[in-house]
Amino acid sequence: MSESKITLDSIVKGKQEKPVRQVLYGLDGIGKTHYVYGADGIIVLAFEDGQSEFDGQKIPLYGKEYGFLDGIDAERLIYANHKKLGIKTVGIDSLDRLEEKIFAHVCKTNKVDSIEQIGFAKGYVFALNHWQTFLSGLDSLRALGLDIILIGHSQIVKIDDPTTESYDRHDLKLDKRVRGMIREWADFVSYAQFETHSYKAGEKFGQSVYKATSTGNRIMHTVQQPAFEAKSRVSIPSPIPMDWKTFKSEIAKARKG
Repeated sequence: MSESKITLDSIVKGKQEKPVRQVLYGLDGIGKTHYVYGADGIIVLAFEDGQSEFDGQKIPLYGKEYGFLDGIDAERLIYANHKKLGIKTVGIDSLDRLEEKIFAHVCKTNKVDSIEQIGFAKGYVFALNHWQTFLSGLDSLRALGLDIILIGHSQIVKIDDPTTESYDRHDLKLDKRVRGMIREWADFVSYAQFETHSYKAGEKFGQSVYKATSTGNRIMHTVQQPAFEAKSRVSIPSPIPMDWKTFKSEIAKARKG
């Protein structure tokens, strides 16, 4: 019998404070890209156009000439040169566009025009394998001490909960198989929105009428509610200002506490 790799030395005691893996999602125009470029030592894998006005290192991957494998090569480039480039954080903008690259790669390798043409939903299984490869690459970068931020858009999905009536919720704008994988992988899933308040505007037919108003402040939720998906593996407040330095400061305070 071969000697077991699990010994008493395998036991890890206490907290293991590692770089964060955050997914930030929300509607268009909420400032997700601006948030990413506020991170320390940022480099962005730009699968989506619209980075030119932001000051920071970036690798353009949004053109038709770039595919999923170029994203893998970008991860390898960062891995080999992160110290030379002063990289502390890796951003992915955006998950939606990366998914398009993955689907296109699956179609190309299977010589079809649409992922739906691959029978028995096997195309989506192939895509999941590519997602796992990409996330493994990000974990390798995290092992170097780099924080990871993935941003994406939101969509409204129907939740069929056997304990209550069906309801709608904001979630990542990705294939349902991928959404679960990304949420499980991430340490933080943050839903971004403008801060809003409701107020009583009057009455109509004997019923109170309420209206919503926005303060203009951008916030992100770190705890799940019926209206949106969110999570946090560190007990930080929710919501908090949509600001990278504030986010990291809350994590540091929670870890000390």
